[in-house]
Amino acid sequence: MKSLLLIYKTILLAIMASTSLQAQWTQSALPVSNQSTDVLSYGGIWYVATSDNGIQRSQNFTDWYPSFTGIGTSDIRRIISSVEGANIVFYASTANGVYRSTMMGYSWTAVNNGLTSLNAGAIFSDGNILLANTEDGVFRSEDYGQNWSAVNVGASNQLVRCFLKNGPDLLAGLANTGNYLYRSTDDGLTWSPYGTGLYEVNLLAKLDDELFAASATLMYHSTDNGLTWSPAGSGLVPGMYITDMTAHGDYLYVATHAGGYVQHRDSSSFRLITSGMPQGGYMINTVGADNDNIVFGTLSNGLWYAGSGVVTGLNMPVQKPGRLFPDPASTVVTLNISSSSRGEFKVSVRNFCGQTVLSCGIFNSGTDGLTFDVSNLPPGAYFILVEGGGWRETHKLLICR
Repeated sequence: MKSLLLIYKTILLAIMASTSLQAQWTQSALPVSNQSTDVLSYGGIWYVATSDNGIQRSQNFTDWYPSFTGIGTSDIRRIISSVEGANIVFYASTANGVYRSTMMGYSWTAVNNGLTSLNAGAIFSDGNILLANTEDGVFRSEDYGQNWSAVNVGASNQLVRCFLKNGPDLLAGLANTGNYLYRSTDDGLTWSPYGTGLYEVNLLAKLDDELFAASATLMYHSTDNGLTWSPAGSGLVPGMYITDMTAHGDYLYVATHAGGYVQHRDSSSFRLITSGMPQGGYMINTVGADNDNIVFGTLSNGLWYAGSGVVTGLNMPVQKPGRLFPDPASTVVTLNISSSSRGEFKVSVRNFCGQTVLSCGIFNSGTDGLTFDVSNLPPGAYFILVEGGGWRETHKLLICR
């Protein structure tokens, strides 16, 4: 009998240990009644768009504050950040039009001149042009939303669900019968059908050189810039709604009604990472990620977060991201890399079109850091690419003077 009790205790301890390993997710203090529609991280602050309580912000997931002063509705659809010259700007699409904030979300101003419908959904900015989908179709602005003009994307019966910047091109994903992907090569002025192998596109994302697209329940990928697409849903629960996805660093995070998933750029399947959440993260509808945290919002069980190390339990490659100082910068930048890999890393600065504008040199692991001069680069937003030893990461860099 004692030996049998010992076996039971051993099994119980194993279950408790397993549960402890999985329970890496913490429920935030955001009220469960708030149905999140989008999440955005910027400057250490998390912004959560909701369909019933405007935009809420927090630095610690415990203390939440309203962040939608000036927005004439509590129904927020999307929230994005944009670098416009030397300024950081937020945009929000809502049931009452498009709003702009130059105050990190503390106050907002309506920018709806020219919109024939204020029922806005998908929104996009690359710092130069704005695109917004409304009940009356897609509108475009060249002056930060002060004036809008209609552009034709898809058939009249179709709805544009998402936009994506792909090098110099813009992509738009569409629903309803017709062509499901359109491309613009002139900053959104004109659009043409593009790509084969897709059925409806509600979501688009890019992880390195690989594109991902999701319909309601199917995931696709393309390795030829969107010309051809094939199924890429290995690991996802078949038939479950795919509600959101975002790429950060070397990972693509996916929200579904069956849980939250991740795929590394060097792997070919998605793996569940929300097993520590109630019901494995059932009915997740949005996802966000930064260097420190992964966040999933659910339809009826609140907002959950975990440290970026949540993927380590899956035996997936994980690197601690490097740090830039100062950022924003004006003359000299220092990059510290905390990679556990050994060897040399090539560092370069690229513009938003992916073109190399500065070769910074070689960083050797084990050294204190790499310092390089950016004084000859015009003010604006750039990416710093670090690659070597089978590892690759990017950093955003803002140059101001």
